[in-house]
Amino acid sequence: MLKSDIHDTVWFFDLEWVPDAAGAIRLFDLPPDTPELEAMQRLWQETKDYDETENPRPFVKYLFSRVVSIAFLSRRVIHREGERHIEFAINSLPKLPSNETTVDEAEIIGKFLHYIGHRNPQLVGFNSAESDLQVLIQRGMVNEIRAESFSMRPPKPWEGRDYFDARNSEAHLDLLQRFSRGAMSPKLNDMARLCGFPGKIDATGDQVVDMWLAGDITKIVEYNQIDTLNTYLIWLRMVNFAGKLTEEEYFTEQEDFRTFLETEAAKEDNDHIRRFLAKWDDA
Repeated sequence: MLKSDIHDTVWFFDLEWVPDAAGAIRLFDLPPDTPELEAMQRLWQETKDYDETENPRPFVKYLFSRVVSIAFLSRRVIHREGERHIEFAINSLPKLPSNETTVDEAEIIGKFLHYIGHRNPQLVGFNSAESDLQVLIQRGMVNEIRAESFSMRPPKPWEGRDYFDARNSEAHLDLLQRFSRGAMSPKLNDMARLCGFPGKIDATGDQVVDMWLAGDITKIVEYNQIDTLNTYLIWLRMVNFAGKLTEEEYFTEQEDFRTFLETEAAKEDNDHIRRFLAKWDDA
């Protein structure tokens, strides 16, 4: 199921995006002062799945999707006094807490790709090979970002990390590709909930646009972070299934992760982490 051993540094990542209103204004030659929602509406209307009653906000192409949040949970193996430990950290672009009502897309994409290119973590996502990675590439080009280190590829898969070949390299591990495809593909929330994890706690993906229009960047980033926590827990269940950890290591790491979350939950601005833990206890 999994070819390689667990990497010492792993980032579990997820993106949130909304229809690109500024792009719609350029694409359809709309007046420069067109309201954001009106410009978004034009993108939805031009999408083949649009239906005014049944599907008024269809999924738009990645090219037309403005990135508004990037969240990633890092998992790093460290050794202290001859003992192996797992160190976790939850990160986001923009950072929390956020008092802003908008996001510089070029800045957050550029920073994230720069971090990846220079730190070389294994990337783990859910539907990330065909979704998140494509958004990063296409919107990176729209924003004229240079990501030389991130873009480097080895001549052969076994000669180095390759984030662009999820079939032959596990430098980028898309968990969904290990499950059924098409109509039988599980959703992140469904898989998490059935595994006994919290899943989504306060919002769903179709609410991100309304959060964005309301200027609630903090709520978007919190929602984004929750998805990375669920992605990690599903990954942990998968590496246990594949025998990449001993049974003792698996249960110890799950407890270490809960301890990490409890530490994060004690921080003043992390009410979403507290709700995540509470829902985990009730699962």
